[in-house]
Amino acid sequence: MSIPLILLLITIALYFVCLPKLFVKAGRKGWEGLVPIYNMYVWQKVTERPWWWILILIVPGVQFLMLIIMHVQMARSFGQRGALNTLLAVVAPFYMLPKMAFSKDIKYTGNIDWANQPKNSAHEWSDALLFALIAAFIIRTFVMEAFTIPTPSMERSMLVGDFLFVSKARYGAKLPETPLSFPLAHHTLPVIGTKSYLDWQKLDYHRLPGWADVERGDPVVFNFPEGDTVLVERPEISYYSYLRDQGLYISGNVNTFEKNPQRSMDVVRKGLIAGTDKQYSLTVRPKDKKENYVKRCVAIPKDVFELKDRKMYINGELQDQYNNLQFNYVVYTKDNKEVGLAVKMQLKEKIDLSIENWPKDVTGRPSSKPPFMITMTDKQYEAMKGLSFVERIDVLNDTVAREPGIGQYGASYRPVFPHSKDYPWTRDNFGPMTVPAAGASVDLTVTNLCLYERIIRDYEENELYVKGGKIYINGEEASSYTFKLNYYWMMGDNRHNSLDSRYWGFVPEDHVVGRPSFTWLSLDQELGWFDGKIRWSRMFKGVD
Repeated sequence: MSIPLILLLITIALYFVCLPKLFVKAGRKGWEGLVPIYNMYVWQKVTERPWWWILILIVPGVQFLMLIIMHVQMARSFGQRGALNTLLAVVAPFYMLPKMAFSKDIKYTGNIDWANQPKNSAHEWSDALLFALIAAFIIRTFVMEAFTIPTPSMERSMLVGDFLFVSKARYGAKLPETPLSFPLAHHTLPVIGTKSYLDWQKLDYHRLPGWADVERGDPVVFNFPEGDTVLVERPEISYYSYLRDQGLYISGNVNTFEKNPQRSMDVVRKGLIAGTDKQYSLTVRPKDKKENYVKRCVAIPKDVFELKDRKMYINGELQDQYNNLQFNYVVYTKDNKEVGLAVKMQLKEKIDLSIENWPKDVTGRPSSKPPFMITMTDKQYEAMKGLSFVERIDVLNDTVAREPGIGQYGASYRPVFPHSKDYPWTRDNFGPMTVPAAGASVDLTVTNLCLYERIIRDYEENELYVKGGKIYINGEEASSYTFKLNYYWMMGDNRHNSLDSRYWGFVPEDHVVGRPSFTWLSLDQELGWFDGKIRWSRMFKGVD
């Protein structure tokens, strides 16, 4: 048990020792300090604060900030008003409470009557900022939060540089599961870069009532499911993808890797844990402190999901394509003509083609020589075909390749979920596969366990292992499993440039954060402030 946790427990225990003494000094009854909850109400009376402050104490996360405020108010009510005493009330209440309760020299004075004090702008501002902080924390936790789009995985529905407000109330806000955290910070404190939370206390998953369920087609913000273990220096990289990629690298080729992928991945994992990997170090994050991702929900619980040649089928029916879907194309130019800056700017102006990530060759590496790989919507594809310098355009299709390099253009090998040779799916040909639903059961075999292993072990917290060709869950042999949670299948609209459920699997309902509501600011990363950096047309635009 850590020292800070021990001090916190000591402080809580001292409430029942010190509050009766403090209340008697303040003219109250001693027994009032021994009654849980009621003693918090009397505390507000003693410190002459509003009674409803106790309501803030039931809000997970902000209640610890409220306790600090209450300790300071108690010190002021007993004449301990200097800078040192205020500091001690904040950082050492386990010292200040007994000092005020048992010292005969410390008398009850009542709280500071600011109305009869000289005007003090510092005090007025500090009180205003303090309660603005509490209000902002409550709004951010339970109503709405601001997010930024950092990657092009949802282009062109949401653009890099879009600043969004995300409604947490729509699906029902999640109660904080890691309540000991710094207000208004997600997982890292700004500037100093340390963790913004303490994991001494973890609460179970609970969600407040919302007015809508996650539906097919909804853009959704969620905690990245594979974000429990994180590469500190590159948090945007999936730790598990890194294990697979590095495992493939040290194996030499795909066939060797797939004979025993776990062996190669364990070598990489042990290097990270031991610190012999010179690039990265590891940290572990609780569920609600994982990175926030935004993708589109394309399949809900009980749906049978399938991709055939990039076309999506749900429950066997071909689905209409979402607006602004993008795929990678290979563009050949006449006489192998290179594309210069002037042509790129023309493409940006005429067909709104992002120039940030190209020209690239068909392997995705920067190159000025054709053929080029370009990401386009259907509309942009049709416009590109009519340009004078274009000879032809091919879609960059995936084929089932078991060698490094997928397809005729040699794009880099990237295995997809569930990362098993028994499921040779690709990003364009995937499934069929049923999305798990709460209460539904599935027959388990050693072959299909890879589809549900992470659900059973990590998301629903069971002990899982295979021994002698048999599956054991919580120590008992299992031939089926009943899911506790609903799950969703999330994909980016930029289909060939999105690390989504096709690579890391299902999104549990307890990872869902909210739905993007509207864009309040949009900045074009490729332009300067005087060149049209602010995308005025996207300001206060709803998100579809």
